[in-house]
Amino acid sequence: MAYTKTVWNDRIKNSAGDVIQEGTPVSAGNMNKIEKGIEDAHKQMEQAAKEAVSLPYGLSVLNSPNGSPLDIEIQGRTLVSLGNSDLEGGKYYVLASADGRTAIVVDGTTYKGIAKFAGKNARPTVIRTATFEGKVAGSTVENPHIYKATSTSVLTAPSAFGSSDVAQTNYDKANSLNATVTSVGASNAASMPQALFSFNLIEEVERKIGKIPGSTVADKVTWLKNNINKITCNWYGNGSSPAGSKATIKQWYANTNSWSDDIWSTSKTHSNNTVTLLSPTGGNPSNVIDSNGFVHFLAYAEASDGVTASTINTDYIELQIELKANADFYAPRIPLYEVPQESYDKILVEWDAAVVATRYPTVEGLKSLQNPVVTIEGENLLPPFTEWSLHPNTKIISPYEFEMNAVANANTNNIQVDVLPNTQYTIFLDGNCKIGIYNTDGLQVISGYSGGIPRTFNTGNNTKIKVFISNDLQGSGLFTAKNPILTLGSSVRPFKPRNPSYLYAETILRGLNSINDVLYQDDGKWKILKKWEEILVDGSLSWLYFGDSVGYKTFYISGFSAAKDRSGVIIRNNGSLVQQSNTITNLNQQNGIGSGNLLLSLADYDTGFNEDYRPTNDEIKAYFNGWKVKTVDGSNKPTAWVSVIDGKDAPAQTLDYVKANKAPDYTGYRLLYQLPTPKVVDITDKVEGSLSVSGQTQVSLDSGVIARGKVTPYYYSGDNSYKINLAGLETTAPESILKYKVDKILKIYEDGSDFKNYTIVKGGAYGNERATIQPADYKANATYSVTYLALEKEKFATNPVNVKASYNTSIRSTVDQMNEQLADVKSMASIHERYLYKLLLAAKANGWSV
Repeated sequence: MAYTKTVWNDRIKNSAGDVIQEGTPVSAGNMNKIEKGIEDAHKQMEQAAKEAVSLPYGLSVLNSPNGSPLDIEIQGRTLVSLGNSDLEGGKYYVLASADGRTAIVVDGTTYKGIAKFAGKNARPTVIRTATFEGKVAGSTVENPHIYKATSTSVLTAPSAFGSSDVAQTNYDKANSLNATVTSVGASNAASMPQALFSFNLIEEVERKIGKIPGSTVADKVTWLKNNINKITCNWYGNGSSPAGSKATIKQWYANTNSWSDDIWSTSKTHSNNTVTLLSPTGGNPSNVIDSNGFVHFLAYAEASDGVTASTINTDYIELQIELKANADFYAPRIPLYEVPQESYDKILVEWDAAVVATRYPTVEGLKSLQNPVVTIEGENLLPPFTEWSLHPNTKIISPYEFEMNAVANANTNNIQVDVLPNTQYTIFLDGNCKIGIYNTDGLQVISGYSGGIPRTFNTGNNTKIKVFISNDLQGSGLFTAKNPILTLGSSVRPFKPRNPSYLYAETILRGLNSINDVLYQDDGKWKILKKWEEILVDGSLSWLYFGDSVGYKTFYISGFSAAKDRSGVIIRNNGSLVQQSNTITNLNQQNGIGSGNLLLSLADYDTGFNEDYRPTNDEIKAYFNGWKVKTVDGSNKPTAWVSVIDGKDAPAQTLDYVKANKAPDYTGYRLLYQLPTPKVVDITDKVEGSLSVSGQTQVSLDSGVIARGKVTPYYYSGDNSYKINLAGLETTAPESILKYKVDKILKIYEDGSDFKNYTIVKGGAYGNERATIQPADYKANATYSVTYLALEKEKFATNPVNVKASYNTSIRSTVDQMNEQLADVKSMASIHERYLYKLLLAAKANGWSV
């Protein structure tokens, strides 16, 4: 229990001798309280105590009674998307569509959003719902679909709408069914208000379902026409005109370049004066998908008569894309996973939908936990102003001070901050600016703006807030802001710069079936208890023929003794899982590993080998290089080959070519297998940072950190500055672009040291963020590097969910641990000194002078 001190008061009398303040009595109770406080402090200093906790993905809070190092143990995990795989009866599965817009049909039952099921022997049919959620007007980066508006006397073709889409407010109103409509009006005689909704099927499929085979737009359009079973538009709206409350929605027919109906679809109309659903089926996919992979829908009202205006109102619109049962896509992104029974039993029981979504995020194909990052905030959650979105009239004086020459009301500067929901925070700054707290939807978390006084607020259901520093309604003039601080809790704390501790680990941690790699620290060194390995399985391996069965042939690699018997999983080049039976052993095992041999049993349909033909070893290699048999001679021997990716002919139709060269875009099979005996690997050189906690502390757990990625800033003459990660420079100045699309820039380094003189800019980047350096702060001969979080994490890593953390709860245990760490540091320093001395001697022996 925390000690509460007693405030001792003197006994005070006035000049007349009257007692005006009673003194605190020297009583047994007060004296015993002092003794108890001394006893508790003594115990805390003597005891060596630790507390262990489990950190969830995302944000959480630790509460250490005193400053302490934080020990971390991270367990690996691997997810395999089963969106294009055959499922097996007797196994357990979860669909974890966080946005609720991916559904699958398995054996006649539809599962949508967050759902679980078991015992299905079928391949899932995928249904994806496209909306305008997350759309940014004028951009197709966040959402590829487009909404345009016009009013003419005839129904306007999609190409005649022009290049401009509607304003952001219209997108915001159309992205959910919320009784808030976006309207298009027409007031000229014979003019009809028209709303065009264009959905980019290529982008929707590739971002949310999987990669479409083919290297060109034409190839992908052909695939869409062959693999989409049905397209359904759901439009909620109504219309008004001099003729009444009539609203109509039509589908564009690309094959006839018209809004005419075909036998597959008819236009839909209603005459209600309230928002009503209309659902055109979308027509035959072959007829309605245009040459760019778009489908278009037009909602319109009847014409104005020049006196009474006409209006078409849209509350919400969505497009359902249903693939055929055996649609052939690659690199699946469907969040559908096999889970062990103990996890299955917790889903939607112990774990709610939000927890399930974080435990089973979208990944592309097979992905493991890669490059975990742990960040522990200090007292101040606000970064320096160099990382804020600043008003053009704002000038930074120092990292935590600015001046703003406002010319009107509401000149604002803002930053987005991750917070815990339903939690109290306190904010304060010096200066005559005011503070506003908003959520990401633009709604105020606390009403109005406050001046230079502390404000405590509750975050409600928000996990992110935007802090605005503004002149609010004070008009023009000079406004200052200095030393803003945002802290957990309801108490005001003295200003401190943001100073988080962190841990970046550039490594891959794998795990299946509760058998996981483990990252931990021992004697000051970071190590992995490694239980899994992953390799590429392609034509470079020594493939042999094993046997034949009806419709299948089995191939194997001998001498594969590095794996535990029947422990692995194998995914094909397209990302689908090769089914594995654990009931058949040794060389007869159909798929997987047995007795030092890797076996794969593959369908003749996939390989192209004829039923009664025994392929040579080189022909087997050709298949594992991505080539399928196209034609055979009279004895069924292959004579020509095509790519398994897109069906295109091999550049050279010889066995020598296909056995030695991979098909374009072919990646090969991948094998993840368990080691017979775990091994310990030292990765100290791949881990950066250390962690400490003190008091109530906000902790963030994530993955996909890229530490110190080298970059060369690009001089941009447009504003006389140097740019890092500026969009559009991917080909002209690739050295200034970071390797992966950026979610968030964490740090920039100059010659290996922290660099402070840069500004973070949102948007216009290869990803979410870019950085600007002014010429006076740039060194031409310096080496720059950036630590950042990758944006498209589904291509890179899954989430960490099983992280053990422990911290000291007594002064003694803290001191003991710090002494141990100091000893480790001294040991490492002595080792480095020894190596440095040996290098110096070697240099002198080779004639180098120092």
